[in-house]
Amino acid sequence: MTILIQEQSPIDERRHRPTNKKSEKMKSTTIAATTTREYSTADLAFTMGLIAGEGSFFVNFSRDDRYTHNVYFVPKMSVSMGEKEEEMLRNQCRLYGLGTVNPTVKGFQWVISSRVECRELIELIDQYLEENRSTEFLSAAKHDAYENWRSALELLRPGRQLTADEVVELAELRDEINYLKAENTIPTEEIKQIVRAAESV
Repeated sequence: MTILIQEQSPIDERRHRPTNKKSEKMKSTTIAATTTREYSTADLAFTMGLIAGEGSFFVNFSRDDRYTHNVYFVPKMSVSMGEKEEEMLRNQCRLYGLGTVNPTVKGFQWVISSRVECRELIELIDQYLEENRSTEFLSAAKHDAYENWRSALELLRPGRQLTADEVVELAELRDEINYLKAENTIPTEEIKQIVRAAESV
């Protein structure tokens, strides 16, 4: 995806492979997509502010013996807002053609969770940061989380089957990204045990 930044506003996963399912074709095996899209500086700046203030980066793990290494993992970026911000979130979703907007207990959430779309978001963010080297986002803790999430997506390139060691590395990166752990988070040490047990079968 080539991003053209304009001063004027424009006119307008593969998941890691299951052991019992066929491989799916992906749109791309690199970060760059094949389409060219145009976004205004104001649009990109607003989106970056939204992500910096209300966004969260994740790599979620769950136990699932249908998958290689007996764990399922998925990258995710979400922006959660109150019920009055549904239209704004849907506008963001439509603008970039990324993710979905879903209702939550407290309002609505813009979620991007496919490997391909997460990598398109990375390209979007990286180009903005390249064009705006003085942005305060670079000094924020959210930027550190983003960099670790970006590293996780390098492991999760579409079409790649992770090794056992890479699954453990991904779990360790998750800990750096999600420094506030949810109650149902599988500890990294437990993931190591699951992966090693699957490897020995």
